[in-house]
Amino acid sequence: MKKIILLVLTTLMVSSFTVDNISDFSIVGKWQGVEGDEVGYFIFDEEGYAYIEAKGLKIGGKEFEMKGKKGSMRYEIDYSKSPMEIDFIVTIFDDNKTERLLCIAKKIDNDKILFSIGFNGERPIDFKENNEMIFNRIKE
Repeated sequence: MKKIILLVLTTLMVSSFTVDNISDFSIVGKWQGVEGDEVGYFIFDEEGYAYIEAKGLKIGGKEFEMKGKKGSMRYEIDYSKSPMEIDFIVTIFDDNKTERLLCIAKKIDNDKILFSIGFNGERPIDFKENNEMIFNRIKE
């Protein structure tokens, strides 16, 4: 979870598995990931906005503020790729700057995904780089 937080903050500042029936899968919803005793969430809404919650901090969505700067976080997902490609798109309004956090995900079932985050502007190519985490859909 520390990697997720560090990566998001850094971004703001500066397949061997085949998935069947992916066409009936939607990422929309709240997803919980656990690493040790830390819990974090990804939230994907129907309008294309993404949120990240960890350690009591929630950032993302149509508009958020961090360190005095306002921004937004959207997501794009390509379900046709295997693994799926998910991009978090962070825009800082004050600086008119946009950056992408490139990720991949593999559907385990409709309520569980394996997720890997890329570093240094590169998309991961597999789930073996120690950046992977399982997220479970939270049904509210």
